[in-house]
Amino acid sequence: MHIKSSAVILLTFVLTFSGHLYARQDIDTLKADLGDVVVVGYEGNRSVMETPGAITNVKPEQIGGFDEGSLLYGLNSVPGVRIEQRAPGSYRVAIRGSSLRAPFGVRNVKVYWNGIPFTEPSGSTFLNLLDVINMQEVEVIRGPAGSIYGAGNGGALLLESRQSNQNEVGAGLMLGSYGLQRYSAYAQNQFETGSLRFNYSNQHADGYRDQTFFNRQTAELSGRFQLNDKQIIKTSFLYSDLNYGIPGGLTLEQYQNDPSQARPGNPFVLGSVESNASIDQQSFLAGFSHDVQITDNISNLTNVYGTFSAFENPFNLDYKKDSRKSGGGRTRFYFDTDIGEVRTRFTVGGEFQAANYAARNFENDTSKVGALNFDDEIKIQSSLLFFNTEMDLPADFYLTAGLSYNRLEYSLNRLVTNLSGDTTGVARKTFEPEIIPRIGLLKKFSPALSLHGSISYGFSPPTIEEFRTNEGSIALDLEAEQGTNFEVGARGSIVSARFTYDITAFYFKLEETIVQQQSNRNSTVIFRNAGATDQYGLELATNWGLIRNTAGFVQQLDWSLSYTYHDFEFVNYVKDGNDYSGNKLTGVAPHTIVSSITAGTEAGFYGNVSYNFTDEIPLNDANSVYSNPYHLVQTKMGFKKEFIENWAFDFFVGIDNLLDEKYSLGNDLNAFGERYYQPAAPRNWFGGMKVNYEF
Repeated sequence: MHIKSSAVILLTFVLTFSGHLYARQDIDTLKADLGDVVVVGYEGNRSVMETPGAITNVKPEQIGGFDEGSLLYGLNSVPGVRIEQRAPGSYRVAIRGSSLRAPFGVRNVKVYWNGIPFTEPSGSTFLNLLDVINMQEVEVIRGPAGSIYGAGNGGALLLESRQSNQNEVGAGLMLGSYGLQRYSAYAQNQFETGSLRFNYSNQHADGYRDQTFFNRQTAELSGRFQLNDKQIIKTSFLYSDLNYGIPGGLTLEQYQNDPSQARPGNPFVLGSVESNASIDQQSFLAGFSHDVQITDNISNLTNVYGTFSAFENPFNLDYKKDSRKSGGGRTRFYFDTDIGEVRTRFTVGGEFQAANYAARNFENDTSKVGALNFDDEIKIQSSLLFFNTEMDLPADFYLTAGLSYNRLEYSLNRLVTNLSGDTTGVARKTFEPEIIPRIGLLKKFSPALSLHGSISYGFSPPTIEEFRTNEGSIALDLEAEQGTNFEVGARGSIVSARFTYDITAFYFKLEETIVQQQSNRNSTVIFRNAGATDQYGLELATNWGLIRNTAGFVQQLDWSLSYTYHDFEFVNYVKDGNDYSGNKLTGVAPHTIVSSITAGTEAGFYGNVSYNFTDEIPLNDANSVYSNPYHLVQTKMGFKKEFIENWAFDFFVGIDNLLDEKYSLGNDLNAFGERYYQPAAPRNWFGGMKVNYEF
């Protein structure tokens, strides 16, 4: 059945069933869980039931609800989102299939941390610099959000640090398979005019595969200071020291014979072990936020930041060393007023980022720095101005309309080159300014039912890794992806059954699609604009509070389910003389189901079981190779209790991949030599404890 008819049938069913129940209850007594969820969204800071758009707030207990050593569990519970991990800490985030052009890292998704642009000016995000302890809340915007957040057709992730309203200290320990060791600690001090919080984590693992070691330490200091009744200053300092191995992709034969091996070498290319293929990165971020109420109707929120990082990447084909500095800020003025009887908020703001990289690529001399290939000085400037309007119209209609103006410029000065046919000098690329509009309308029928629809335009310029590749080419002809997104949705609750739902259907037309190709110089990935894609999708999230009984042994039992259907195809796509028009979009599973059951008891015992079904995935543009579908089951149980006054203890144990599935959690797309597979670990375990003291 085509996605359009599927969406109509599902939406009709949900609304008809909901309406039948509403007719049998007193609307005034309804209290929907979704109505209590406030989202930043498009700078609206309003209930999700009054926000037109595909927005999900990931609860704190979901983010680290299974394994605090990884972000996978919480984010993969959001329909339309797939976070992959080709090796521990090597994240790739896809929102609505947006990772096609990301052989590594996070691209095409804008990320903010404590209001600070965590995505670099070029569009790449080192999400693995953050630990779960640095996140309390994650808000996911699916689909183009350029009218407020600039570049990125996939959407946006809005992350907030862990905070509490208590004076407290705590620590945690977790041990597990393949040498997993994790230590964490935190402390928070409340005082009359604010608070200070310190979060620390230290995680180490040897990994299931060869060359999948993982080492990361993070230290965060955040503060909140109330200057007076109109001004608040917040500070965010983060240091991260990250070092992890890159095992490399395997062929099908290697995957079947020994999935624990790293990519082997040959007479022409080093293997991952002998080249010490890995990432070694140290990064420091300092951010400041100023929130001021200027008048009764006008306020301003401004964030400024700076980052410094050293990046080292020995790889099978080369050895990369970068020194990176970047900084910038984001400011927005809010004007709240009434136009007649229409409550209105106008938001005007801007964001500016600049970066300076010293980027050098060398030969890899058996895990050591070899001869210099080329040496570049890179400067990047990214800016956007935006205007947004939120209106509470009569009859419970809510309108959001926004517009942004975006600019991006790369300046690359090649100081030295030893590549054949290459020259030194300056190369500049200034992308055409983009004007990005969005309009959304929502009708709230009751506290437990709202319908919304929106039309948005999006764009995504190439990142610096796509503009300047590791084999030395500079893609001056590479243009930004551009697309238009249409979506409709319904969200609400059936209060008598403690059931909530959120369903969205969309169509996204993407032009100038950026795809991966192999370089003629070596097997390094390069990028080209190629044709277009048609993307139809349906995304459903539900939650059912099966048991709420404070007098029983089982006091809480919840069942959640998310379902994603993506029907994405290439249009007018010809590569190397082959016409791939009509083929399925590479790297996108048509069907994904994530479901979990969580339980809590009066005695303090708790547990959860999570199930993830991921359908087969096309691994190349020709659709000649597919990954196998897999069924991933994870389970965790524990005991949490306050034994001594103000002291809380939490003991837990968990099993990952309970069914011992053989699967790949992050495939290499269009891989040279058909090395598509990045095997995940078989059945493995972890366990640990946490302690918290409030004073």
